[in-house]
Amino acid sequence: MELLLRVSLLLNCVFLLCGQSSFDGANQPPEEEEEYVRPTTSTAAPTEPPHIFCPVNRLFTYPCTCEKGSTEGLTVHCENANLAMMSLGLGNIKDKLIYSLLMTKNYVRRLKGSIFHNITIVNLEVSYNKIEDIESDVFDTLGDSLESLSLEGNNLKNIPSSLNKLPKLQFLNLAHNQLTVIPANAFNGLPNVKELRLDNNHITKMFPGAFNNILRSLDKLHLQHNRIQKFERNVFKQMVKLKYLDISHNDFSKFDKRDFTDLSFLWFLNVSSNHLNEMPRSALARNAQLRVFNASNNNFKDIDAYLLRGLRLLRDLYLAGNKIKTVDKRAFLVPTRLRTLDLSRNIIQDIGYEMFKDMNWLEKLDVSYNKVSRIASSSFQRMFQVVVDLSHNNISFIGKGAFIEMANVTVFDLSYNNISEIPPDTFQNSDVNILLLNHNNITDLSKILITNLTGIKIFNVSHNKIEKIDRKSFTTKKLYELHTIDLSYNNITDVSGNAFEKFGSVRNIILHHNQIRKIGYGSFGTITTLLEMDISYNNITEVTSGGFSNLVSIRTIYVHHNNIKNMFVIPIALNEIHIQHNSIKRIPPGIFPVMNSLLHLYLDYNNLTHLERGSFKGLLTLRTLSLGYNNISQIPWESLEDMSSLQYLYLHGNNITALGRKAFGNLPVVFELRLDHNNIRNISINSFEGMLQLIKLNMSFNNISYIPPSTFQGLVSLRNLDISHNKVSSLENKTNGILEDLLSLNIFNASYNHISFISDRSFPKSPYIPYRITHIDLSNNYIPIITKTFDDGMKQVEILKLQNNILNEIRPGVLSNLTNIRHLDISGNELQKLPKGTFGILEDMEELILRNNRLGSIEIDEILSMKKLQLLDLRNNRFTSFYEELIPIMKENFTVLFSGNILLCDCHLRPLRSWMSNQPNTSLWDDVTCHLPSHLAGRSLTAMSIDDFLCQDKFYAAEEVIIKPDIKIRGSEVLKDHGLRVVWYVATREDVAGFKAELRNLTGVLVTEEVVPYNKREYVFRDLEPDEEYQLCFKAVDSLGTEREAFESQCTTVGPVGGAMRVKNSLFGAFLPILITVVIVFWKFYL
Repeated sequence: MELLLRVSLLLNCVFLLCGQSSFDGANQPPEEEEEYVRPTTSTAAPTEPPHIFCPVNRLFTYPCTCEKGSTEGLTVHCENANLAMMSLGLGNIKDKLIYSLLMTKNYVRRLKGSIFHNITIVNLEVSYNKIEDIESDVFDTLGDSLESLSLEGNNLKNIPSSLNKLPKLQFLNLAHNQLTVIPANAFNGLPNVKELRLDNNHITKMFPGAFNNILRSLDKLHLQHNRIQKFERNVFKQMVKLKYLDISHNDFSKFDKRDFTDLSFLWFLNVSSNHLNEMPRSALARNAQLRVFNASNNNFKDIDAYLLRGLRLLRDLYLAGNKIKTVDKRAFLVPTRLRTLDLSRNIIQDIGYEMFKDMNWLEKLDVSYNKVSRIASSSFQRMFQVVVDLSHNNISFIGKGAFIEMANVTVFDLSYNNISEIPPDTFQNSDVNILLLNHNNITDLSKILITNLTGIKIFNVSHNKIEKIDRKSFTTKKLYELHTIDLSYNNITDVSGNAFEKFGSVRNIILHHNQIRKIGYGSFGTITTLLEMDISYNNITEVTSGGFSNLVSIRTIYVHHNNIKNMFVIPIALNEIHIQHNSIKRIPPGIFPVMNSLLHLYLDYNNLTHLERGSFKGLLTLRTLSLGYNNISQIPWESLEDMSSLQYLYLHGNNITALGRKAFGNLPVVFELRLDHNNIRNISINSFEGMLQLIKLNMSFNNISYIPPSTFQGLVSLRNLDISHNKVSSLENKTNGILEDLLSLNIFNASYNHISFISDRSFPKSPYIPYRITHIDLSNNYIPIITKTFDDGMKQVEILKLQNNILNEIRPGVLSNLTNIRHLDISGNELQKLPKGTFGILEDMEELILRNNRLGSIEIDEILSMKKLQLLDLRNNRFTSFYEELIPIMKENFTVLFSGNILLCDCHLRPLRSWMSNQPNTSLWDDVTCHLPSHLAGRSLTAMSIDDFLCQDKFYAAEEVIIKPDIKIRGSEVLKDHGLRVVWYVATREDVAGFKAELRNLTGVLVTEEVVPYNKREYVFRDLEPDEEYQLCFKAVDSLGTEREAFESQCTTVGPVGGAMRVKNSLFGAFLPILITVVIVFWKFYL
């Protein structure tokens, strides 16, 4: 009895396993593009917790993605799919609340069927899918939940009637479609819509009653970027809650004075970018609640006293880009709390008396880019903390007292005008934080007095014609708030008379690009607050004693690009000085005082030939010394011996020819040393002895042909070594390599040398020393072959560059050992083939560059094993076909570059062309052209249709080479009641929204034809003739109802349906021998 029980239990398990794995193919996990059909179970659903979680198995929602879960519901995104595929993915989570469902960039032209049935959705976005029509019952089941619906970016020409079944909808987006009219009662059934977007369509007319049923709920209405010329009467009648109306970028040339009278609660009105010449008088008088009015980019010619009548609560007024010439001084009397007034880009010529008066709440006034030439007296009165922009005009006259009681003006911009003089009493009882007078015609600063501006902080008079600065400039009394003065780009030749001593808090003086010839004693006086000065790009030849030395607080001086011949005394508190591009020939000993403040000294591009002992003595804390591009011929070790704090030493661009033993003396904390662009030929052993902290060494662009193995001894901290652009032919001698002493080396650049062979000693290796070289550049050398010894010492390499050598062979099993490699470049060589085992399994490879070789094939399996590959560059080789195996992985994170090959454009390229047709951007393939056949030579693949790719001998013969079928049949099963059950799945992401099943007898006579909904994946044919075989075909139907092209694999022979059961494409037969074997084993065991 026990034996029978055990056998019975085993049989039940096996049968259960067979039944689930055999024929219910819809339950199998997907392979590549296959769908995932949720298994049907009878277990009761557990009680949902407050937090709704995404399914653990991401394939559960395929092709959609559950991006996150929350207490509000799931966020799901469906992209690049069709209705048939999405219906299964969404159907698998129909028992969960979906807070946000995004269906974007899919292949759907008509939204139809049960895609949303039995699903609870709060926010739905069906955008940029090219939808032309929506069936009336699509949203039927969403009426109790849907609050937000976006149909933006489709091809809708009419308001869908299906929208009228969504009573809870609050946000509706129909922007970026092809709507032309809004008929009456277009939004019936939407009583709660608060925001409606109809922008970016082709709307020309809105009928009266267009917004019936949403009149009393609508809060925001977007109509911008349409073609509306006028409003029909009463179109906005009873819109009692509308606060936001945007009708910009339409074709209005005028308004009726009653157009806006019903919008009594309107807060925001945008009529910009139309063709309006004026607003009817008192057209906005009934819109007393209006806060923002934008009428920019129209054809208004003036602003009268009636435009803003009744708008006493107006905050922001935008009138930029019109043709306004005159402004009535009473125009702005009504809106007493105006914050923004934009009059820029008009043709206003004068700012008249009291034009801008008593605008106490104004925060920004913009009159820039007009033609203002005069500012009358008392034009601006009583403004506080405002930004005033009068730039880019023709202002040449400013009346006395033009700016009265302008307290704490944030920015006053008068730049780009023709101002040469500002009367002393221009700013009466006013104060300005930032005054911009750059790009004017100022020649004499004594005529631009800012004495009254006691709170000024920044004063800019750059790009003028000022010739001198003296005690009469700027002000007659001290200004304690001014911290920055910009006098750059003038014609100043002399700075004298302690011109800046009246500024008690000045921190930054900018004088670059002038014509100053000398910095004499007292030029800048004894300014105790100055921190930074820029007098670069002048004609300075001399800085006398005391020129800078009295500036006791200065931290940075820029004096580069002058003609200074002798080094000068620097201030004791200086941190950084730039003296590049001068004519200094000598740094005399003792020129620098003993100081612990100077950190950075730049002396590049001078005429220094040598440095003497003690040149830098006294610079106790100097960190950076840059002596590049002088005429130094020997390492100035004597002048460096006292610089124990030096961290960065730059000697590039000199005439140094040799490095002797311990060439740099004792520099224990130097981190970076530049010796590039010299003429170094000879390097002695232990040249860098004592530089224990050196991290980066650059010796590129020299004439080095040989580096002794012990050259770098002692550089235990070196991480980056660059010897590129030399004549080095070998990285080792007979016993040692040059890199053996560099225990910390990460980056090694030996490109552009004469290296011809990499031996087992070129790169160090040791079981006891953890060498860490991760970046190696051997490009542009003369390496002909990669042998078995090449990878010695490269186990940690992540980036290897071998481009532009003369490689013609890579032995198998060499590069495959570089298991950490991420980037490999072997382009520009002479490789004709890459044998199997060249790459092996390099799982971390991200970029493989093989362009500019002679390759006709690659081991595609080795490429596919690179799971992290993002770039495969195969350009300019001799490939005649494309590897179809790459197509499934060519997604956003994987790019193949393939131009410049000799492609044979036959039917084998159809899968590639089909893939291109589904991509939003194919610009990387525009240069991929045909080589053969001759009539297609030179044509771009992206410019060809799929029908252009033909095979002469086997046109449509090998279907798998041409294109994937839309549908694949998983299996079929004959039922006992003369029925036939068929299961299939969808294999394409293109437009599929239904199926057509055809059953014919073997003579071709149609027996039955059925239309199957897109959310089904199995069908049962009933009442078939017994003992007869049938030809079964499944065709896909797109969302417009058009049958798609079918292939042979979409048909199969089934039956007979009478007598013994016959199963095709079933896995049960595979499990039957296993079942029999298990039963026999159990039987023998228990006997």
